[in-house]
Amino acid sequence: MAIEFSVPDFVNDNDAETIQAQMMENLPADIDNLPAGFPYDFTMPTAMVKSELVQFHLVNTLKLMFPMWAYGEWLDLHAKAAGLTRRSAGYAAGYLTINGKVGTRIPKGSVFATMATDTAPSALFKAVELNTVDESGIVKIKVEAVESGIYSNVNPDTVVLMSKPISGITSITNEDYLTGGTETEDDESLRARINEVNQTEGNSFAGNYSDYIRWAKEVTGVGSALVEAEWDGPGTVKLIIIDSNGQPANETILENVYHYIVSPLTPLERKAPIGATVTVVAPVALPICYKCSIELDKSYAVDKIKAGYTAALETYYAQAKEEGMIKYSNTMALLTLLPGVNDVMEFSVNDHKVNVAIAQDEYPETTDIVIDVI
Repeated sequence: MAIEFSVPDFVNDNDAETIQAQMMENLPADIDNLPAGFPYDFTMPTAMVKSELVQFHLVNTLKLMFPMWAYGEWLDLHAKAAGLTRRSAGYAAGYLTINGKVGTRIPKGSVFATMATDTAPSALFKAVELNTVDESGIVKIKVEAVESGIYSNVNPDTVVLMSKPISGITSITNEDYLTGGTETEDDESLRARINEVNQTEGNSFAGNYSDYIRWAKEVTGVGSALVEAEWDGPGTVKLIIIDSNGQPANETILENVYHYIVSPLTPLERKAPIGATVTVVAPVALPICYKCSIELDKSYAVDKIKAGYTAALETYYAQAKEEGMIKYSNTMALLTLLPGVNDVMEFSVNDHKVNVAIAQDEYPETTDIVIDVI
């Protein structure tokens, strides 16, 4: 909860007119202190400068001294004092499926792209390692976005181009979403993490629930984390990771969280207690099917309604995950509010008209949207 900043009493009565009036009162008795006189006009600029210094700069300095009101680079300094750093922007990553002639080599750094539109340029992705098309004529390659940010997150079957043609390749696509692209951590998120550290100052960090969550959230791309202790016996810990966009974390983020906490290559940097077996996963898919009967505006196609509804659901799922439930009324409202939908007569979620609970290790996934136009 945000704490409102209260201006200290000593800042009051420091407007330019009040300051100048005090200056006039302190003039010798034989000096003219009336408006339009030389002393009066000469002191006003000084009064204005002092007023700005006290009412703006001094107040702003007081705010910067405390993490609850600091911002930007000043908040970064508070984070540094707490042993934290602002999470940098993340790069989307995933896999492309490439068909081509057996033996075709796809060099590390090869660039692939989505098609540009009137409103958005192409999103570029590079191969992270050397790959070769095997006897099946198909190869799956891992790629990472060239530029960071949420713009690098793309839908399935959208990465279909090569920046520079490679002889022997016949087709390219991404069968799944490419995810993990995030913006640089904002002030409010960083402030919350600073507060978490400050509130636990003096406590023993022995690998409890809050430790694992704090460690996970220090990794770029992580939005939230859930902990399941002793999920596979004594000494086992499972971390369930949601990315900063509210989506299940991709493989790259999961690997980064594991290496940050367990540090298998540099044991001296390990954060997890010795002997703890840590597993880092994304939530498992919770299949959701929607069926509805609608009255459709004749100027709209069913496919356009389905695409719009799919996009609206993806946005809503992040909220539903936090609430632990897909609410029947909310999902129906999303459909009702779509342009082109005049009315919704019948609507069901997984063949029922009830809310759907989301378990701790689950994340909703739309498997089908069946629309019957009446």
